[in-house]
Amino acid sequence: MDILGQYLDERDDQRRDQAEADERWMCERAGIDPAERLLAWDRWLVSTLQKALQWPADPVRRSKLVRQCAAEITGLAKQLRGRGWLLDGDALAKHVRGMLAPLAAAQRAGKIDDFWPYFRAAVGRYVGAHAEEIQAHARRTGADDGAQSFGAVLAGLGITAEARQRRPSLTELLADRAGEVAQVKRASLRDRTARARAREAACNAAAGQAEMPL
Repeated sequence: MDILGQYLDERDDQRRDQAEADERWMCERAGIDPAERLLAWDRWLVSTLQKALQWPADPVRRSKLVRQCAAEITGLAKQLRGRGWLLDGDALAKHVRGMLAPLAAAQRAGKIDDFWPYFRAAVGRYVGAHAEEIQAHARRTGADDGAQSFGAVLAGLGITAEARQRRPSLTELLADRAGEVAQVKRASLRDRTARARAREAACNAAAGQAEMPL
């Protein structure tokens, strides 16, 4: 009996089941808890990147680059929120796939010499290049910030049939998380800078005392 083979098959089955579950979650917009939604998105995004693009053979470099690219894609959510287009799971996933498709084609054709700058540029220009399409979809599905703000006002007045609080879109959750991470990094940088200045001042003070005549 091939125990190792059986174990590997079972592990692959588990990964496939998890990927299918995450895909269903993306399509059905389930996962009410924000933390649960973000974790499911992270798993889906890493899996999608791994399947769509070619990566370094070294597992450490591959894992680092995949997660670096996943973090960069958060820039899409920040751009979308900045324009007031609050896309949720399936709609956001569609645009991630749309952004990755030409990248994958360019890789297969051997047209990418330096992957990371190419990838960052593709992410950076995607929203602007597809603005009309994204805006039309957001307005059609009620994912436009203006429409949602107006709907919230009506709900507050009791004019709408469902006056319940709107659940944050995945775009908002991702943009908020990116902002929190950036804030922590800025605070950490300020702390390190303050400590460095304090050390420098202490060293200067000690040097000044050493130079004072007795």
